[in-house]
Amino acid sequence: MIIFAKDERTKVEEIRNELSSDVLETYDNAQTYYDGKWVMFNITDYSILEDLKKLLFIKRKPNKK
Repeated sequence: MIIFAKDERTKVEEIRNELSSDVLETYDNAQTYYDGKWVMFNITDYSILEDLKKLLFIKRKPNKK
């Protein structure tokens, strides 16, 4: 599960063209609550792992060390 706050949802919209249709469908169908959009990904196909990495980088900036 990844929870996206408002500013993070804006960043997801900026990279939509880089994400697979399965990931986008899960994201679009997820419920948006007052504290963010809660997205539960069911990882049955490992091809979406690269997309999930991109989404996690939105949540946290990579360590530059």
